[in-house]
Amino acid sequence: MKQRNINTTIKRILFIGMMVLLFIPMFQHVTKIVHEKPLNGAFQIIENPSFNFSNWFDGVYQTEQQDYLNQNFGFRSFFVRTYNQMQYSLFNSPRANGVVLGNDGYLYEENYIKAHLGRDFIGEEKIIEKIEKLNKITDTLSKKGIDLVIVFAPGKGSFYPEFIPESYNPKHRTTTNYEVYRKHILQSKNRFLDFNDWFRKMKTSSPHPLFPKTGIHWSKYGEVLAADSIIKYINTIQKDKKIPELSIGEVEASNSVRDTDDDIEKGMNLLFNIKDLTMGYPQFQVPIKKNNPKVLTIADSYYWGMFNWGLSRDAFNEGQFWFYNVQIYPDSYEAPVNVADINMIEEVEKNDVVILMSTDANLYKFAFGFIDQIYEAYFGSELNGKGQKK
Repeated sequence: MKQRNINTTIKRILFIGMMVLLFIPMFQHVTKIVHEKPLNGAFQIIENPSFNFSNWFDGVYQTEQQDYLNQNFGFRSFFVRTYNQMQYSLFNSPRANGVVLGNDGYLYEENYIKAHLGRDFIGEEKIIEKIEKLNKITDTLSKKGIDLVIVFAPGKGSFYPEFIPESYNPKHRTTTNYEVYRKHILQSKNRFLDFNDWFRKMKTSSPHPLFPKTGIHWSKYGEVLAADSIIKYINTIQKDKKIPELSIGEVEASNSVRDTDDDIEKGMNLLFNIKDLTMGYPQFQVPIKKNNPKVLTIADSYYWGMFNWGLSRDAFNEGQFWFYNVQIYPDSYEAPVNVADINMIEEVEKNDVVILMSTDANLYKFAFGFIDQIYEAYFGSELNGKGQKK
């Protein structure tokens, strides 16, 4: 009898414990008594649906409410981070789209590995065709007093090839978009800044890392060096208008990474921090001067850091940033303003300099359609249906 009572008590305790565990997320969802760290990454926020008899009887309300609760139940972020941490720590599996865990804990996005190994090569013929168009565009803009500058940002796969995992067969490299683009640009008269080459040459001599361990973009230190070089280069090609150079001061070495230096890790949504490199964070200022050359920048995400600390606003005379040649910033902060909706020639010709920036992982789609679009805008009437001169 005594043993039966003990067993009954244990079952009751276990039942009550299970019910408490089941109701804790519901209690947290209703009360928000514990502050939860939100998840990082791009995902669509689902709003709590409003109830009415129409959507109730149609079954729409139930479906939308289920989707809302799945995204917003109490302690969801904790459970997601716990699962992701277990996958990472026990199985070396980063639970983030396109993320690859390299040797010694270095994190990559897969497209950077493919770019370095030549797995995304589009062929020399296509690259030559694009450079020929670019030559004509450059010549046309030059006659209008506008300088076009090609800027190649580095890529993490090409900067840290030694940490690419063996599953990608890193010893087997073929021709890359970067190599062919570089060859033909250097043979042309186009203005060219190659940070991919420069960063790799500085890799062992730089006093601070030029790339982070757990991020995908150049380090904040490398970003400032690149911005300083871009300003100095523009000053060498602009005859009348000069940009005050960056005022760069002390560089703080820190074991606590900042800004985008761990952007891949943030997207993995782990419970615990991955040990990082000691990064450098320079103190700098962008001197503001009226009548700077106006600079339009068409670029991928490698330009976001510079744009966010005011390079376009302060140094480039309120110049625009066409992100992937789709959305226009800063205009799109209030409401989306798209390149597709503007007069491209009119907007381009408002500038003194046009920068085309791309990391090597995006060279398979270099300039993101801008070259074809501006070429068509200037010379479309000269072409027949086959893309050949009449």
